[in-house]
Amino acid sequence: MNRRPLLVTVLAVAGVVLLAACGGVFWLARADRGQERDCAAQVAAEEAKVRTDRHWTAQDVPGIGDYAEIHWQVDHSSFACSRAPGPTDSRYQGIVRLAPADARALAAGYPWTPATGAAAQVWPALSAYVPAEVRWRRSPAYDEGTRASVQFDPDRALLLFTTAD
Repeated sequence: MNRRPLLVTVLAVAGVVLLAACGGVFWLARADRGQERDCAAQVAAEEAKVRTDRHWTAQDVPGIGDYAEIHWQVDHSSFACSRAPGPTDSRYQGIVRLAPADARALAAGYPWTPATGAAAQVWPALSAYVPAEVRWRRSPAYDEGTRASVQFDPDRALLLFTTAD
């Protein structure tokens, strides 16, 4: 019995399977790079977008009440497209124009002192919503009681918040 043709057939089939497997790996790697680029572009667009929806409540940022206007953004500190398990840190910043009654209540509810040292770091896309003459005030008592850090101008009923999850 001649085993040589059988051996050649088995080796040929094994070679074809090996080549197909390698080609599949290369195809998957190329597809992953494309998906990663698409994800990075989507994240960049999401970060650049200034939102005006009423996503934020007094549960997130105490004292904002039924605000008149809001502009906010998200920033993903870590690589949001990573397929590795673990949290994706996101930071948020918003400019809120409070209702007059809510601004008065917030001003009376905490001890506010003028913000000294470094001026508020308003993200570039949000800076258009902050008047040049704004006078930010800070309240460590407010910041201790919430996950948000705020600066507040009671005269303009304007609040700047920064928070993370």
